[in-house]
Amino acid sequence: MFEVSNEFYYIVFGYFVLILSIGLWAGQNNKTSESHLVAGRSIGPLVGGAALAATQMSAGTFVGTMGVHYLTGASYIWFWPGLWLGWVVSALWVAPKFQQFKGGVTVPDFVEQRYNSKLGKVIAALLIIVAYTVYLIAQYVAGGIVMNTIFGIPVVWGAFITIAVTMIYTLKGGMRATAYSDFVQALIMAGCFLAAIPIVFYQAGGLNFVGSYLTELDPAITGWHYGFKDLIGFAAAFGFSMAISPYELARMYSLKSKKTVRLAIGISFILQAVVGISVAVGGMAMRSLFPVLNNPDNASSVMAINVLPPIVGALLMVAILASIMSTVSGVMIVSSSGVSHDIYGILKPNATDKEKMLLNRIAVVVLAFIPLYFALNPFDMVQFIVMAQASLVASFFFALVVFGLNWKGATRLGALSSMIGGLITVLIWLFVLDSPFDINEVIPGVIVSTILLVVVSRFTKPVPNENLKPFFKDVQ
Repeated sequence: MFEVSNEFYYIVFGYFVLILSIGLWAGQNNKTSESHLVAGRSIGPLVGGAALAATQMSAGTFVGTMGVHYLTGASYIWFWPGLWLGWVVSALWVAPKFQQFKGGVTVPDFVEQRYNSKLGKVIAALLIIVAYTVYLIAQYVAGGIVMNTIFGIPVVWGAFITIAVTMIYTLKGGMRATAYSDFVQALIMAGCFLAAIPIVFYQAGGLNFVGSYLTELDPAITGWHYGFKDLIGFAAAFGFSMAISPYELARMYSLKSKKTVRLAIGISFILQAVVGISVAVGGMAMRSLFPVLNNPDNASSVMAINVLPPIVGALLMVAILASIMSTVSGVMIVSSSGVSHDIYGILKPNATDKEKMLLNRIAVVVLAFIPLYFALNPFDMVQFIVMAQASLVASFFFALVVFGLNWKGATRLGALSSMIGGLITVLIWLFVLDSPFDINEVIPGVIVSTILLVVVSRFTKPVPNENLKPFFKDVQ
């Protein structure tokens, strides 16, 4: 444990109080399961854009990405263009149509309506729950690392505190609480990292010294640690998944209009660019100050405690906690709705709104704690856990969503084969073939799922026009 000033405790405690207060305030207007899940479709572009950015910038960014830059240097930054290309795909061909679909509040709702398939809805919900269980493992590991670094408490208790605070405001406030708390958290993330980087470089001896020192330490740090094939794989994993990410698409339902969707995505771009550049240069500056950290994922925490002034460092730690909690809350909303709204709604079509709300809250608690068991066991660096779930999500949802919203010919059997085929391909590529040719699993996963969707759809019964009407204006 490092020496921690009282300011750290006061600021971190104040942050927890603020976030819990937002949750309690936002929850006052949640009278139905729809208002709980989509915030009454009332979120504007500024809050919506900040929420999109905050949810995307998870522990994978502030702990994992910074750790990778600390360890490997500058070349990893080239995954960002791939991720942003995914946002462009979403802004042009996915998100606006999702926002205009008033017949659902979840991504599996879209699957059921577009493909006329209750089975598809259940499969989609189950796949989301499994993939996001993997994602939560990364968030919990990061939360435990942060709490352990600051306070010296065991990682398990650090993860537990992160879960507990996030769970309370998510249970009470739903999507509205998540959106407004994410707005605050996104401002904290971008502002704190932007302010911290000049201080870190001053302490490290300036930009020129850091560059020359790292080049002498290992030329690959300022050059190309990762090759072209690696970077294409990273960019594809994040880009394909971001275009159709269920926890981001669920937020599209909460936005006011089609115009709001595109403005919100533009605002999120700006916030992500600020953070992406700050995290990259910050990780490399930390390598020059602390060349041999035991765990690269500790770079951001050590920077806050050992390098920055106490108040700035405390705010930076709050930003890191904010990145974790904003993602955890978004994932909790999506995963729990998969149980209460999607699966239970199919099993019991006449379920009351009160029953669904109760089951949703139970699901939040249960699904929040299942990944904790796995987080306690040794895992790879946080960023690579995040990348694994991104590949899973892209493999079974990219073709299903992008083609389904823009091609009337996609059929029910085509969708089912696409989801299952994409998932099986990724699992075989990873665990049976052991990633042949060093190609990221997302590439064969998306290719196979797309081929299956198109080919099977060509030879199977088309979807009724009634199911296509919400997504295609020319269908009568």
